[in-house]
Amino acid sequence: MAIAASDIPQILRDLKWEPRAIDDRTWRVTLDTSVGIVRIVVRHAGHWLYLSIIPFFEPKSIGEWGAGKYPIGFLGRLLAVNRNLNMVKFALDDDGDVVLKSELPTENLQAREVAAAVMQLQKTTDQYRQPVREALLEAGRAAVAIK
Repeated sequence: MAIAASDIPQILRDLKWEPRAIDDRTWRVTLDTSVGIVRIVVRHAGHWLYLSIIPFFEPKSIGEWGAGKYPIGFLGRLLAVNRNLNMVKFALDDDGDVVLKSELPTENLQAREVAAAVMQLQKTTDQYRQPVREALLEAGRAAVAIK
């Protein structure tokens, strides 16, 4: 049996989170963590469940970088990090901002699998937000030094 959109809020509440409905198929959870504010968005799109940390970085923390403007070498580093990740991956959204995502087929999906995916998003953000941010800023400093 597939997970229905109506099941998502309860799955998030079972994690002691307070989901806020964006529409009848999309919810956001905002968490205050040791690495700053984390915004998890969960969207049920019929056959797929899309889970994202949007944005991965707090915009003010990365200065001029973002929105598709990254220093040379940074995106390669980000792809290298993806090789070490299971269930979640870094990507760029439609605006060119870094996001952390997971995509799950809803057919035969169980609540515990959804919970595992959102917990993995949070855990990966806790582990990688600072190092990836530092890699971005380091690549930015190197790009400026080259000019």
